[in-house]
Amino acid sequence: MKGWEALNDTLQFPLPLLAYGKNANERLEASITYATIATGMHRVKILSPSQVAEELSGVELPKPNREITAEEIKIMALGCAFCGVCAADSTSGARWRFVRFKAVEEFLQSWKSKGRSIPWTRVPKAMVFEARDGNAKTYQRFSALCAVNAAIGSKPFAIVTANRVRAGMGGYASGKVLFAKDGTVTHAGAVTLSERTDGWTPPTRSQARTLLDNLVRSGLAHRFNEYHGGLTYYSKDLSAEKIAETLLLRANRKASNPKLQKLSEAIRQAKQDGVLLSGELLPQSPHNTDSPHNREVATQSPPGSHPIATQSPHNAASYASLNASSNASLNAGASALSEKMEEKHFNAHDDWTPEQRAEAFRQLRDAVNGKP
Repeated sequence: MKGWEALNDTLQFPLPLLAYGKNANERLEASITYATIATGMHRVKILSPSQVAEELSGVELPKPNREITAEEIKIMALGCAFCGVCAADSTSGARWRFVRFKAVEEFLQSWKSKGRSIPWTRVPKAMVFEARDGNAKTYQRFSALCAVNAAIGSKPFAIVTANRVRAGMGGYASGKVLFAKDGTVTHAGAVTLSERTDGWTPPTRSQARTLLDNLVRSGLAHRFNEYHGGLTYYSKDLSAEKIAETLLLRANRKASNPKLQKLSEAIRQAKQDGVLLSGELLPQSPHNTDSPHNREVATQSPPGSHPIATQSPHNAASYASLNASSNASLNAGASALSEKMEEKHFNAHDDWTPEQRAEAFRQLRDAVNGKP
């Protein structure tokens, strides 16, 4: 059985592509093209000539000409096979994909020359096509997930702020590029936004929180709050309980503070009672787990003449759950789990005032972050 028979369900591309072009459709087409060709370039580097020939066996490649080489056509075909995207079936189609790819490369170089970071993000392929073919609401959800996943990167989980998500939805790696600590747009941020050609404006803090809540409920992201008003951690696949456990393990390795020890024991006892952040209130993510981009396995393009991939039945089934969850109550999810944790485990200590509980959490955070 050929390796390409395993479907790759994600696409990976630079986050700044959310600032590319004059509209959402243009930037999404560019993101798909860049993801497939960048993947093809990587495949050419890691595969032997015989492996390349095997992956492309049975594939009818367009003929090269003065405007596109045989090597470029091979790169495009390898990337499309791995990503499950239909390759261009004509020389002119292949050439235009490389024209778009090179235009994006120039855009990224210009972005970098301004001192801006270029993190990559990885999202479900079906979500990319839904955003391309959908409306403003589906695009917002897509761009919010792009921002969260770029912030997490390859880490098991990371602190993700609302400002970082708001800026990330526009392609920026840090909230400081646009916002002050209170969430207002700075003068430098206003200048940055005025340079855009698409007229994009960042979402409000309230809109960002709503989008994040929906991502958590749909299982596209997982979240853990230290305490009300404290730092918020997000993960692609670790449950809130697992994030809390990992934080405690790190704290135990880095500190011997009595309050932290008492905190750790309280959470362990609560876990034995079966109520600590079980994660059962949140559905398991249909995406971002055991990511295909962490496996070097090529995939077959879906049949059809459409120049861009269509959704597979698997993706359509997964998205039924996602779409159904978009109207869920904003008072559910990981925030409720965090409230249970605080009520169950810290109110149980009669000798702790609210200030002491908050201080214990802060000390846990500082221990995790290596602060004295």
